[in-house]
Amino acid sequence: MSSSIKRILPELLAPAGSFAIAEAAFDHGADAIYIGLEQFNLRAHSPNFTAGDIPELMSMAEKRGKRVYAALNILPDDKKLCGIRDLLLQLKKAGSVPHALIISDPGVLLACREILPGLHLHLSTQTGSFNSQALRFWKEQGITRAVLPRELSLDQISRINSCGVIETEAFIHGAMCVSISGRCLLGAYIDQRHPNFGDCAQPCRLRYRIAPVKVGTGEVGEWLDAEENEEGVYLLNSKDLCTIEILPQILGTGLSSLKIEGRNKSIHYVSTVIKVYREALDTISNGLPYTVKPEWKSELEKVEHRPYTTGFYAGETMLQEVFSSKASSGSRVMGIVKGLLQGGDPVIDVKNSFSAGEKLEVLPVKQSSAPFEITFTSLCDLSGNAVSYVPSSRLVTGKTDKKLRAGDMLRKLSKPGEETAV
Repeated sequence: MSSSIKRILPELLAPAGSFAIAEAAFDHGADAIYIGLEQFNLRAHSPNFTAGDIPELMSMAEKRGKRVYAALNILPDDKKLCGIRDLLLQLKKAGSVPHALIISDPGVLLACREILPGLHLHLSTQTGSFNSQALRFWKEQGITRAVLPRELSLDQISRINSCGVIETEAFIHGAMCVSISGRCLLGAYIDQRHPNFGDCAQPCRLRYRIAPVKVGTGEVGEWLDAEENEEGVYLLNSKDLCTIEILPQILGTGLSSLKIEGRNKSIHYVSTVIKVYREALDTISNGLPYTVKPEWKSELEKVEHRPYTTGFYAGETMLQEVFSSKASSGSRVMGIVKGLLQGGDPVIDVKNSFSAGEKLEVLPVKQSSAPFEITFTSLCDLSGNAVSYVPSSRLVTGKTDKKLRAGDMLRKLSKPGEETAV
């Protein structure tokens, strides 16, 4: 693509499990965030927001010209549906609601239309709408956007969008589910934890042992080879989705929103992934030839992830990673710059301990700036006392010859076997 005319881009949508992650996502280039509301979403045990949090979150977003969507996408029984109705009434009473609610159940849809009429409703991928006729049905029920299933190919998405029925959204990065659009019952069988109530135990990430079972005399279907060691094999474990290589093709399908998976992910993960895709999208918007920069790949390797795949979008069908289910990371967050003193010295919220003189890397909040190395010649507590070593969960100031901004993230490469934090 070489046109000098700027291209209108789809929305870049980030996950957020906290106020800090929401702010970081906005600052690093997200157009919108999606959150979970209390226990009525498919990450019921994750950090979620309450109805009382929404006014502050909406104020943060609207000051930046950004948007907030909230998930209420469990498949509730009658008791849980009563809880959702109560939550909707709390939002109405507070007079502050997200820009849209993400739902999957017709009962929840009716409750939303009754209590908060006129509010935009997005159809969760959990509903599994695979064709334009299904989208026409949901549009008639009041849905304004549909999150498409991960199982669709780019050609299928293009055909759906060519009908112009409704806005569509699709995942472009993050964890994949072995079940069709999250419709999994395996957890309910193994641990009595029901994924459709937001209680997924992720049984697909467990090791399994292979035992031959003879049924009849014939063998039907395609066999997948798996080498099992004494610890078993991860038969159901999927690779992680990464579409940076095929981003122009994804934009060519006519999607309205590009979604990053990861409401359980760290502030480093969300900031890094959003920053990379923001730069890639802006490259396309500016009419520049699209080539995946080595530094984009390097950044995406630094966040916690399993081996990457383009998923079903580009026709790949062998998506399992059978030897490990752990999401490994190449770096860890050491601190976040919260502000600057009058002389320009940064105030750092320390996430993991580090020392003066230690070489760190900065992930700049400024979207056009590349990461760079930094060393603090001295560190002080807030009383002005010099410290050579700072433990986590402290605020300190530092001196360096590099200019920092509020929101800049300090990190360093993780050592082999070292746990990733924050």
